[in-house]
Amino acid sequence: MFNSKKIDFLAALINVLIASIVVIVVVSYFYFVKFDSNITGFFRIGSILPLSPFLVPENTLIYQGEIGYDGQQFLSLAFDPFLNNAETINSLDHPIYRYRRILYPLVSYVLGLGNPGLIPYVMVGINAVSIILIVAITNLYFKFDNVSKFQSLFTLCIPGVWMVLSLGTADLFSSVFLIASFYCYRYENYKLTALFISLGCLTRETLLIMWFALFLASLIQKRFKQIPYLLYGLIPPILWTVYIGFLDLPGKVRVKDNFGLPFMGIINKFINILTGGLNGRNLFEAYMFIILLLSFATIFILYIKHRKINLLMPIGNGFYSLMFAFSSITILGYYLDYSRVFIDVYFLLLLSVNLTKIPYKTLLFSGSGIGSLAFLILHS
Repeated sequence: MFNSKKIDFLAALINVLIASIVVIVVVSYFYFVKFDSNITGFFRIGSILPLSPFLVPENTLIYQGEIGYDGQQFLSLAFDPFLNNAETINSLDHPIYRYRRILYPLVSYVLGLGNPGLIPYVMVGINAVSIILIVAITNLYFKFDNVSKFQSLFTLCIPGVWMVLSLGTADLFSSVFLIASFYCYRYENYKLTALFISLGCLTRETLLIMWFALFLASLIQKRFKQIPYLLYGLIPPILWTVYIGFLDLPGKVRVKDNFGLPFMGIINKFINILTGGLNGRNLFEAYMFIILLLSFATIFILYIKHRKINLLMPIGNGFYSLMFAFSSITILGYYLDYSRVFIDVYFLLLLSVNLTKIPYKTLLFSGSGIGSLAFLILHS
């Protein structure tokens, strides 16, 4: 007879195995089918910006007429995280902004042994492993909850997961640190909570709002021992920001472009959708945007239904909702952008406990899964 612990371990093992198989299949699909066995295809490299000096144009998949995507910037930094080559800075659109997100390219450089031929594979591998780690940590998060043992597999339904994987950006890597910090906070490992959120901020500075969520939750829940460690955790991101200031890099932090008057970006988005016509692209945009809106709402609904369980999630959701309200059409205009920027909203929903009779999470993640499948099949 299996006892409950063995059953839990077996279910967790099955979840990780399923996630691994799905990730391997999708990575193989992208690599062999979408990108014709060219690893640089994962970074959506455009023809407008100067190419990294460590890339050979003839061996690089370049999308002509495009400015490229954020993955191109991370790849350029991963080749030269210490900016030893002057041409590296020229290949970045906003060097001071890009250099703040150092951890993903730096880890890729270290694991890739500084080899330009190996680094792109390492970066894709980091994102692939990040998906599996998210499933594994989510299993641990729910280990004492009366929820489905396969809850963590909802990770595979999140559209942003596959978008990030296909674009070579840092969002999945940062989300691993976020989820790990939430897990450690729940089980009162104060030092690791601070360490993981600190690493997350070095990966993607927008996780500072999740640092504030942890700080506020600590105050409300009277976990005063957590607060000093969270303050210590701010030191590395602050020191890195100060260091960047001394480098006198060109570019700017693009807050003005990305944010504006409250709700104006949302209003403009709906205007674009309503005037965009009944074509497949516009319908998919509308579908993805509505799924994101429903994710925001569902987290609050679950909190209202059982407040004592879900405190950290609605606080984090509240901060992200505020960020969403001030987002301009620069962020909200294209599903690849807002699905990435707000990917952690889906993870907050994933970590929320649904004890109501209505399976809110199951319904919403099922809808998200349809969006993920459509993206994998149709995106090019």
